[in-house]
Amino acid sequence: MAVLVVAGLLLTGLYLLACAVWPYANCDRCDGSGKSRSPSGKKFRNCPRCKGAGRRERLGRRLLNHTNKTR
Repeated sequence: MAVLVVAGLLLTGLYLLACAVWPYANCDRCDGSGKSRSPSGKKFRNCPRCKGAGRRERLGRRLLNHTNKTR
């Protein structure tokens, strides 16, 4: 049981370290292009989720930002 707890803490620490180094991931809705098609499929517009950036902030990075603000 202790091995599972240590492994979980190690994986969580590695994930937070990765979020500190690579804070952004591709947007899920537009697959990183920053564009989404209109319902007819003929026109493009900025993705409403990422606002045309093509990137979103990872959950771990949001947690790190929140803890830094509260300190």
